[in-house]
Amino acid sequence: MGFGVGILSGLLGVGGGVVLVPAMVYLLGMNQHRAHGTSLAVISLVVLFSAIFYSRHGQVNWVVAGELMVGGVIGASIGARIANLLTGRRLRRYFGLFLVIIAVRMLYDAIAMLANGGGPAWAGYSISPTLVSGALLIAAIGVLTGTLSGLLGVGGGIIMIPAMVLLLGFSQKLAQGISLAVIIPVSISGALIHSRHGNVRVDIGAWLALGGIVGGLVGARIAVGLSPHVLRGAFGILLLAVGMLTLFRGCPQSQASEPTQSDAGIGLGG
Repeated sequence: MGFGVGILSGLLGVGGGVVLVPAMVYLLGMNQHRAHGTSLAVISLVVLFSAIFYSRHGQVNWVVAGELMVGGVIGASIGARIANLLTGRRLRRYFGLFLVIIAVRMLYDAIAMLANGGGPAWAGYSISPTLVSGALLIAAIGVLTGTLSGLLGVGGGIIMIPAMVLLLGFSQKLAQGISLAVIIPVSISGALIHSRHGNVRVDIGAWLALGGIVGGLVGARIAVGLSPHVLRGAFGILLLAVGMLTLFRGCPQSQASEPTQSDAGIGLGG
């Protein structure tokens, strides 16, 4: 299980909690809280090694990552407050529709890039993270990511990556590397919160992390060597699958209870 999640994390730049949490619940019989806490502890190690690999290949912009982190923390607080006022079922379905729409767009771009001989499907934007306007835009994406994550308990990578690709014109590989870097501190903080409540299974988490680190390095190595349109298409398929599952079945980790303020800040690691 850990190796499979690691492959997914390194290959597509997501934490992998969207797969790991339901796997621990349905295959290992864990309750939701322990599955979430253990998942975050495992993810914090997996994404660390994957992010280092991406960074060594020049696929992490640490300035952008820092700006997204700041915005994400603010957004998570906003999402927590909104979550206490609204029902989760309708929000999850709206978000599932949002994911499906983004997935269709990214699949369309992947096909367009393939038809264009692997080149970009559009002219990328020129966003400088060191300029005030660029920093504010990137921080705003972080706020949006944190808000939706805190509101719906979904992974930050699923939101951050298409936002950086479609709104900022970043390459798929760069967006994935930045996403992994942003997930590191958030997943660590979430794991510490869960650990204080006894919701981290160290015995199971150690084996999952061992497989996940190996899988993450393998996935990252594969990702660095793949064509951008292949990565974008694979990510679009992931979004489509998660979106359809959210629309028709709801998020597995959200079925037990609605998001609370203590959970809101840790959803980014998924």
